[in-house]
Amino acid sequence: MKLKKIVPLATLTLATALAFAACTNNSKKSAVETITIATSASSNPFEFTKDGSYTGFEVELMKKIDADLSNYTFKFSQVKDDSILLSLDAGRAQMAMNNFGKTPARAEKYLYTYPEFKGENAIFSRKSAPITTVAGLFGKHTEIPTGTNYGAIMEAWNTKNPKQQITISYSGNALSDRLYEISTGKIDFLFADKAAASNYVTQRGLSDKVVANDPSDLANYPEFQTYSYFILPKSETKLQTALNAELKKFQADGTLKQLSEEWFKADRTPAASEYK
Repeated sequence: MKLKKIVPLATLTLATALAFAACTNNSKKSAVETITIATSASSNPFEFTKDGSYTGFEVELMKKIDADLSNYTFKFSQVKDDSILLSLDAGRAQMAMNNFGKTPARAEKYLYTYPEFKGENAIFSRKSAPITTVAGLFGKHTEIPTGTNYGAIMEAWNTKNPKQQITISYSGNALSDRLYEISTGKIDFLFADKAAASNYVTQRGLSDKVVANDPSDLANYPEFQTYSYFILPKSETKLQTALNAELKKFQADGTLKQLSEEWFKADRTPAASEYK
């Protein structure tokens, strides 16, 4: 008789525990926040589409972050380059990812994460008139879209160095079109991400006219060093904290190194001092 009384009690206890667990799991599921990431998905090897799927350095990094952060789930939304930050402004996305550098204007309006990539920039110029140093840019003509980190670098340089000016034209032309303008002589150079721009040089058949050179004197001009970041609306402080913790961990455990070597054949991990 006692056994019969114990069995129903045990069954009731188990049922109660299972019901509680189900409620807890449902609560956890409902607490998961979906983050939409706006990207052009057209900057190979940072982010692009292949066989209908998103991939690239930043995409694969986000997949690892997504696997770690159980209270968030991330999805990509492909938009045009000039609509990425507008998606944040309109609330259609909570994160922007497109090999973004930092500019003073953006820093006033948006939140930045820790850097996830140390830029490997090159000077793209005509093969017949190659430019191999940062100092060689002074007095030369380039073209940049408004609001880019490369533009901010050169604008800041011109402000501080009136006797060593870089001539800047602004346009909405895509990177591939601006590389073509080098080949025609319309502009003298582009200072751009080496991997991304080199891909376009090959795609557009410009290899016989446009050459990429690593600036041999970059150490003398640290203001020309660039980094890539994720950008968030000012309201996403909690997400910024979560992403920063992940990036700091991945910098320390070698994940960023592994990904950059996979996609760029070189370690482009920012120094630990950048994660404070």
